[in-house]
Amino acid sequence: MGAGRAGVAPGSAEPIRAHWAPRLPRSVVVNRRRRVLRLGSLGGATSRDGPDDCAGHGQIVRGVEQIPWLYEIFCSLYEWSGLGEWRRALVAGARGTVLDLGSGTGRNLPLLPDGTTAVALDPSLDALRQARRRAPAVPLVVGRAEALPFRAATFDTVLSGLVFCSVGDPRRGLEEVKRVLRPHGELRMLEHVRSRIPWRARLQDLIQPVWTWVAGGCHPNRDTEGAVEAAGFRIEPRGRRTEGTNRLFAARERSGLS
Repeated sequence: MGAGRAGVAPGSAEPIRAHWAPRLPRSVVVNRRRRVLRLGSLGGATSRDGPDDCAGHGQIVRGVEQIPWLYEIFCSLYEWSGLGEWRRALVAGARGTVLDLGSGTGRNLPLLPDGTTAVALDPSLDALRQARRRAPAVPLVVGRAEALPFRAATFDTVLSGLVFCSVGDPRRGLEEVKRVLRPHGELRMLEHVRSRIPWRARLQDLIQPVWTWVAGGCHPNRDTEGAVEAAGFRIEPRGRRTEGTNRLFAARERSGLS
């Protein structure tokens, strides 16, 4: 399939697991048959909350994003209406060793270009069970953006498709992305963001509490582009796409630019 030889770095017989296994907590349980790594405590980091995940205050939040079959219906409708084209453009630019961050039910994984090596991470084990059906050979990790269980400089590409609207601490999550990217590595993002039209932005602020509760963590009013730049990335003008509140772009760490 498009993800290449999952678990093996290009040109090497060494399993990719060897590169990041030292970063995994001792509480990791490896289900080798299912290729799902289920993590224990990650130091209190918070992100999307699912049926297997508790928020920082110990409250379980269950919304559309944490009900895989319902989320699949919504995603199918969105992709039919045009999101599918955006997703294909997001994934087409992936290169080398790829982290599919917030992989969910794995819609990005079958689209990965040949020659890439993928690892998928999501806080919901239920969602990853769905992802395994789409990409049986790709290693799956239960974890959060704010505490990535990987060694520094592991990935050439980090994909984020509609993820950072739901991350509990976006600043910390972006710092972790920066840490696990190799020099000259690329963060590729597809996100919906805060509107530039003032009255629409105010409306997003108004509906945000209910929206976040119903969706299970999504914040419709986040300035994700601004957060990416504040975290030390530069958004590349090439391939940048804007339509309404949707954004598609690639970003690299400023210090890693030649």
